Amino acid sequence: MFSQRASYKPTRNLRVRPVPEMRMCFVFTPAAPKLYTLNMSAWLVLTLCDGRSGRDLVDAYATEMAAHLPRDDALREVRAAIGDLEGKGMIVRADKRARAQQKGSH
Repeated sequence: MFSQRASYKPTRNLRVRPVPEMRMCFVFTPAAPKLYTLNMSAWLVLTLCDGRSGRDLVDAYATEMAAHLPRDDALREVRAAIGDLEGKGMIVRADKRARAQQKGSH
């Protein structure tokens, strides 16, 4: 489930192989061995999952797609992509409370 407060980052050891001439990329998830093909939109969302918050992801995606997509549509696309990428084990999320608790326990 998408959260604007959670941060998103790629799963550990994820393998991403861009094929820009075909407007897609291949992603291999070694933890649960499977090969996926991402379209340009999903690829962009995956690229933006670099530890930024869901809110920042939507802002960055909307900025990139501004010429092609209204902001409300960008939000819907990011939500769908995050759910898909998370479900396939390509990204992980952590909300701020969980990160703060982890820091406090060390």
